[in-house]
Amino acid sequence: MRRSRAVRAAALSLGITVALALLKLATWAATGSLAVLSQALDSLVDVVALGLVFFGVRLAEKPADEEHHYGHAKAENLVAFAQTLVLGGLVLWVAGQSVLRLGRGIAPVEAPAYALALLAASGLVDALRARILVAAARREDSDALRAGALNVVTDVATAGVAVVSLAFVRAGAPEADSIGALLVGAGVLYAAVRLGRRSVDVLMDRAPAARREAVARAAAGAAGVQEARRVRVRSAGRQLFADVTVTADRTTTLERAHDIAEAVEREIEREVPGSDVVVHVEPAADSGGLVERAQAAASKVPGTHEVHNVSVHAFADGGRRALHVTLHAKVPAHTSLAEAHVLSEGIERAVADELGGDVRVDSHIEPMAPTALGVDVTGDRRDLVDDVQRIALEEPDVVDCHEVVVTSSSGALAVVAHVRGRGSLPLARIHDASERIEKAVHAAHPEVGDVLIHFEPA
Repeated sequence: MRRSRAVRAAALSLGITVALALLKLATWAATGSLAVLSQALDSLVDVVALGLVFFGVRLAEKPADEEHHYGHAKAENLVAFAQTLVLGGLVLWVAGQSVLRLGRGIAPVEAPAYALALLAASGLVDALRARILVAAARREDSDALRAGALNVVTDVATAGVAVVSLAFVRAGAPEADSIGALLVGAGVLYAAVRLGRRSVDVLMDRAPAARREAVARAAAGAAGVQEARRVRVRSAGRQLFADVTVTADRTTTLERAHDIAEAVEREIEREVPGSDVVVHVEPAADSGGLVERAQAAASKVPGTHEVHNVSVHAFADGGRRALHVTLHAKVPAHTSLAEAHVLSEGIERAVADELGGDVRVDSHIEPMAPTALGVDVTGDRRDLVDDVQRIALEEPDVVDCHEVVVTSSSGALAVVAHVRGRGSLPLARIHDASERIEKAVHAAHPEVGDVLIHFEPA
């Protein structure tokens, strides 16, 4: 729908330009004025240029296909570059004719009042065309329409120069015609150079600096991102394609990395709407403390599904610093002892290589627990629920215990308790309170297995 409006704007401007070109050619035939000829030729160029614009914006509407993975939007920039070449060639021809006429003497030039009126009217119509195209280019963010608008804006200025030139001719200064033609040519050439530079920049994938900075800023500000390491952008018409590499903590899971990538895409979309973004998440080099580095190294070993209970102890051994690392790693339950031993050695080597120096690593391999079906027995174990609530409320940091759930699976009981505490409490203090509650529940009810205490801010 938006592109269809661009096509209509190009078609309207093209129709007006054809009518103007015909009127200017008729006026040149009657006057012999180079200034008028330059205006007529410029209008003919506009016919070609706006025809290309019309073709370009229609082609740019086509979606991506098997041969054009990034769409057809660069057709607009090809059109704009073609306009540059045509404009430049005609400017050189008009300039050459003007120089020859000045060198050989002034050829007779007619400057009737209707020619002046035509050029003045042409300038007004060009101003209307320019307004239509500028508004459409801004609304659709179309380089082809922007190029057409730039060309027409130049026409407004050059038409004014042509009017002044003929006015001087009528006043008895015939050389003003050739001088005016040179001035018109200079204006057209300036517009062509600006248009060409912009088109070449897009076709050569020159990164738009402002939009690249906006993408980098948005990526760096996304949740979970430690650094926006590399940002590459390129334009294709109004579409911006971005290739972004960000870093995250080395212990980040695949699922979390996916969430971070989506957060980056959302932030970039908010900053630069309509962008097509590809995000690559890399681990940050040497990030985190020893525990995080050990966990990340162990997690990279193939066959390892979860690494937890990582502890690192540093001590002096004969004047040198030594480390002792212990950790638990979960592997598939069907893993044999021999396979688990090989995996354990691989984990220990990976951690030692990561931390370097004098490191001893001891690992404990555990089977991953299969999904177990259970039943809710909360209503049948009110005694256990009451004891859990009482034990939880004995903790000074617990404000209330508002929910207790008891489940049974394969004859074993599990308890989940939701409690509230002050939001300003440090996590370490909450963890200690949770451990005391778990121990007290086990002491009062040895039949209970897992106990999970879920703290919430009051």
